[in-house]
Amino acid sequence: MLYIAFIKSRQGSATDVDIVAKSRKWWNEGAKPPGLKTIGFYGVLSSNTPDVLVFESSNHDDIRTMIEYWRDVSFEVHPAVDMAQVFHAQGMDVS
Repeated sequence: MLYIAFIKSRQGSATDVDIVAKSRKWWNEGAKPPGLKTIGFYGVLSSNTPDVLVFESSNHDDIRTMIEYWRDVSFEVHPAVDMAQVFHAQGMDVS
């Protein structure tokens, strides 16, 4: 199933955690559950806007693992629908 997560660093957490080492462990060294597939990761520099993670997950346990691993990050996770696919099915020319 497709999900969208809005992500923000928790206040003061960036100074307590080596985020580069933690990210390397997550992305490169196998800490990320195999059932999570990252579709996209979007962010805005110099803004208070949350980053956006678009991902697929085969089960809720993998999502729970992600949230527990990234305790220094605040997650707001929502099931997602591919609206372009819905619009195409309705005959709209979405490009």
